Amino acid sequence: MENILELLSQSREARRKEDWDKLEEISVKIFKFIYKSDTPDESTLKEIVQGYLSSIVGAGEFLTNVSNSNGQRFEIGLGKLFEFISRKNLTYNSIDLLLLAAREIGLLSLDPITANRNKIAKHLREIARPDLSIIICQQILEDSRLNYYSLTVLCGAYCDLLQFDRAIEVAQVALKYQPSTGRSFPLNSLTRAHTLKFKSNGDFAEIDRALEYGHQSLDIKVDRYAANAFVAAAVASMYEEEIEYAKSILERVEPDLRTVDIAALFQAYKAAQNLKPGEQVVEVLDETESEGQTGGLSSLFDLVERDEGFTPDVQNLRNMSFRFAQGGWFLQGLSNIPCPHCQKISLHSYRKHFRRYGKDMHYWALVCDSCKTASDSIDFDRKEFAYISGFLEERFPLQSLCDVCINSKGD
Repeated sequence: MENILELLSQSREARRKEDWDKLEEISVKIFKFIYKSDTPDESTLKEIVQGYLSSIVGAGEFLTNVSNSNGQRFEIGLGKLFEFISRKNLTYNSIDLLLLAAREIGLLSLDPITANRNKIAKHLREIARPDLSIIICQQILEDSRLNYYSLTVLCGAYCDLLQFDRAIEVAQVALKYQPSTGRSFPLNSLTRAHTLKFKSNGDFAEIDRALEYGHQSLDIKVDRYAANAFVAAAVASMYEEEIEYAKSILERVEPDLRTVDIAALFQAYKAAQNLKPGEQVVEVLDETESEGQTGGLSSLFDLVERDEGFTPDVQNLRNMSFRFAQGGWFLQGLSNIPCPHCQKISLHSYRKHFRRYGKDMHYWALVCDSCKTASDSIDFDRKEFAYISGFLEERFPLQSLCDVCINSKGD
C-alpha cells in the first residue's frame, strides 16, 4: 500500500509534467489517505491543497480565455475540497487563505474586467500556478503595457519560477513608469527579487542592490510590506548594521512586539540562515498578498489603493470618511450580486472590528471596482443587503478573517 511520502512524490512529478488529470487523481488519493489517518503537519497539508487546487484549475482556459466561461470542473472540485476540509475539521490559517484565494478566483472569473483579472493572477500565485498568472498578466499588458499592478504580480510570478532576471526586468519597467505616489510597489518587488537571486547564486552585488531598493522604499513609506522585504534582505546579507536597522523598522510596524521578542526573532533568523544559507529564511510578503485577510493596520483607503489601484469616492455622510480613514480594515471578499449603480459584479466587502454593548461587531464598507465608490451598509435595501451579508458570511466567515476575533478565541 502506498504511503503519503510516495504519493507526495508522485504528486510533485505530475505537477512538474503539468499532467493535471493525474495530479487530481493523486491528490484525491492523498485526501482519502489523510481522512483515514492522522493529519500531516501544516506545511505538508498546504502543499497537498495547493496541488489539488492546481489540478482542478487545469489548463486554465476559463481564466486565460475570457470568452470561455466554463469553470465547471473548478467549481465542482472546489466544492469537494470544502466538504473534505469541513468533515476533517482542518482549521489551519494558511489553508484558510488558500481557500479564500480559490473562492475569489471563481467569483472574479464571472466578470473578467482588468481589475478582476489582475486579482485572479495574484491568487493563482497563491495556489502555486504562477504559469497561468504570467499568461494573464501578459494578456493585460498587451492592452496596458504600463499597468504597474500587473507588472508587480508578474515580477512575483517569475520569482516563483526562479526566473529572477525576468522578474527584475519587469519590476524595473514598473519602477520607471510608476507615479511617485506608488513607487514602493516596484521597489519592494525589486528588493524581493534581488534577495532571492542572491540566495540562488551567492553574488553579493545582488544583495547590495536589494538593500538599496529596500532603503529607497522605506524612505517613501514604512509599512508592513516594505519592512518585511527589507528584513528578508538584511537577514540574507548578514550585515550587522542592516540587521540592526531592520530591527528598528520592525519595531515601528509591529508595535505589539516587544524589543526582546524582536531580538529573539532575529536571532532565530540568523541561526536558520547559517544552517540553510541558500533557502528563504524570512517568508517575504508583497503587496499582491492580502494583508486585509488577517487584519492589519491599514485604512480602507490604503487597502483599496493597494489592491485596486484607486482611491474610492466617499460621500461625507454618517462619519464615513473619518471611519474609513482609521486603521484595522480588512478584506472580507467579493459579493456575487451586481453593484446597484453600475450592474457589474464588482462589490468588495471590507470590514473593521469594533466592540459595543459587550459584543464584537464589524463596520461595513462596500467598494465597487467599477464605480470606484465606497459606502457603508445603510445605502442598500435591507432585504438585498441581508442576502449580501449572508452570502459573504457563508463563504468568508468573519471569525476566520478578523485578527481580533481570532486572537480572542485563545483568551
